[in-house]
Amino acid sequence: MKILLAVLPLLIIATSAQAVPKYTSTRMSCDRVQATVRQHGIVVLAYPSKPKGGRMLSDTYVASRRFCRPGEITDRVSVPSADRLRCPVLKCKPEEPRDGGDGGRQERGPNDPTHR
Repeated sequence: MKILLAVLPLLIIATSAQAVPKYTSTRMSCDRVQATVRQHGIVVLAYPSKPKGGRMLSDTYVASRRFCRPGEITDRVSVPSADRLRCPVLKCKPEEPRDGGDGGRQERGPNDPTHR
């Protein structure tokens, strides 16, 4: 029983990491790519890279910001699809810190690892 309790969290993490579906965007129309992202909320899209000699590139794309990690926002990017060179989709990216009028210097508390 103790072994099961020790292994269970690892099993949950492993299965949740594999739960993100993966698709090849160039095998679908742009409308289908966008519908697939909306349907699943978060997907991995793969596509061939022309400048890199046909190697496959892949990244994670989301339906909305709620699928991003805390501190991230969505960025509109594009992927190739079967019918379009640029099919618009959303991708998470780190939120840029807002300039509080102090030239980019922000007050850091003593518990902040970058505090000096």
